[in-house]
Amino acid sequence: MEDLSVLVVEDDTTMRQMLKEMLFRVGAARITEAPDAASALDSFAGEAFSIVMLDLGLPDRDGHEVMHEIKRRNPRQHIVLVTADDSIESIQKAISAGANGYVVKPYSQEKIQDVVNNYLMVHGMDDSLIRDMRDRH
Repeated sequence: MEDLSVLVVEDDTTMRQMLKEMLFRVGAARITEAPDAASALDSFAGEAFSIVMLDLGLPDRDGHEVMHEIKRRNPRQHIVLVTADDSIESIQKAISAGANGYVVKPYSQEKIQDVVNNYLMVHGMDDSLIRDMRDRH
């Protein structure tokens, strides 16, 4: 999809690369990488993104704080939190704080496809675009 852009905020280089590859496979046209909160907020200040994939465990700031800052700047920003914590409490906290989704590591192609499909549905994209993206992988 030509206009699907994603900011990937993940401190682990291997996980960031894996996520980037999966996003390209499901149709992301542009992916910007950020290894920490400072880089993410700098990138967010300079560009618009369809989706922000945000790791909760960043080296310089808590992911929840980063999400709040992004939502302060753009309340409609679609943010999907990524973490190894699969507890119900953590998921509920993320969603109640404004996250549009939650992905538990390790990443899978199916989970990433679901993130993109959810974004397309929330933002009123045509069902044929969703089918096209499913057919790509």
